[in-house]
Amino acid sequence: MRLDQLGERKIGLLGYGREGRSVVSTLKAHHPSADLTVLVESGALPTKVPGVREPFGQHLLDYEVLIRSPGVPVDHPTLVEFRAQGKPVVNPASIWFSERPEVPVIGVTGSKGKSTTASLLAHLLGQAGKQVELAGNIGIPMLDLLDTKAEMVVLELSSYQLADLEGQLRLGLMTRLFEEHLDWHGGKVKYFASKLRIAELLDGRPLLINGDDALLSKATLAIPGRIEGNRTPGFHRHGDRIYLDQAPLISGRQLALVGRHNLDNAVLALEAAHLLGCGLDVMIEALRSFRPLAHRLELVAQVGGRRWVNDAISTSPYSTLAALQALGSSKITLIVGGQKRPCSWAPVIEWCRDHSLAGLVTLPDNGPEIAGELCDAGVIGATSVRQALNMAEAVDAAVALSRPGGTVLLSPGAPSFPHFSNFEQRGEAFRHSVFSYRDRSTA
Repeated sequence: MRLDQLGERKIGLLGYGREGRSVVSTLKAHHPSADLTVLVESGALPTKVPGVREPFGQHLLDYEVLIRSPGVPVDHPTLVEFRAQGKPVVNPASIWFSERPEVPVIGVTGSKGKSTTASLLAHLLGQAGKQVELAGNIGIPMLDLLDTKAEMVVLELSSYQLADLEGQLRLGLMTRLFEEHLDWHGGKVKYFASKLRIAELLDGRPLLINGDDALLSKATLAIPGRIEGNRTPGFHRHGDRIYLDQAPLISGRQLALVGRHNLDNAVLALEAAHLLGCGLDVMIEALRSFRPLAHRLELVAQVGGRRWVNDAISTSPYSTLAALQALGSSKITLIVGGQKRPCSWAPVIEWCRDHSLAGLVTLPDNGPEIAGELCDAGVIGATSVRQALNMAEAVDAAVALSRPGGTVLLSPGAPSFPHFSNFEQRGEAFRHSVFSYRDRSTA
């Protein structure tokens, strides 16, 4: 839907986070008299346009158009009824696609690694001299790029954004596929379907997938334009080294990225940048200069003889497993827990059978349940578990359980809500608590 189609309608904007604020500023700039009301169930309201704070219900049916921020479930019962009446529910990014169809967009998604891969691809393209913008789930809202002069946009796409996005992608990347956000989507089938909607936006144009992920390979087998990356011939990882065909290019030890899963992400970014016309030498030098994103296996400090690693972005057991695998044989004291939602810790339990944890610290709300699963499976004893009510207590408990030479890893395996507004705030709380411990221990 184009902006000129919104100007004369009664619009309800669902949500007032980063995307919602972008919608308000865009609409008011293009249609100052637009009949726009911001609707939220909790949180802040705007001051320059009308706002309503109450549970979403039948009052939504009074509007002619609803614009859905990504955090609002696409199949909320009232939205389903709204569509049944023939009225549109619009994804904010779809407006940008309608306004700027001439700008090539590279879409990046996956159950893990999409932020790193999107950021790395944008870095490779930029270092190769291309004018590129990084947008979406990690960068800036698409509507903030209405006047962009960029040659292309690298767009990180969450399942929340993909669920009803309308537009055209020139190239797609998928990093991993596993069960995630099942509470929001209503089950594995709907979550997988949302992720695979990237194929609809490509409409036969290339979809580059991580061929090292068996589930992803199987799920995308019948998609037209699918390219199985991380395979020979082509860019691929073998062990801790990246190759092009049979020629070794670079070792993981030469990069700031941690873990084999991040080398897989680098392989996809290299393959995509190559398809987009970047030279090999420039890409390898750009890969060397790339720095990992905050809160993703980020080394916070070496304090008390321990490494303190911040993986606050982890919201599923699969993410926690990848973090444990990346850190290898180091004696790890793991901090877990967050919002309760359906998931299985079996993958982490299996890893722990061969790599015993030094300790386990639990955070509210589901941390004690996670500890119970691991204790019942016999991979950790109750004496090696501590419960904490907040991050400061978790750091103190980790000190008590760990020993010099070991690693303390925050990889919660659960969403940050309701104790933190997002994973960034959770990671900053960890960082602050580690530095507070350092200051106390050196005083």
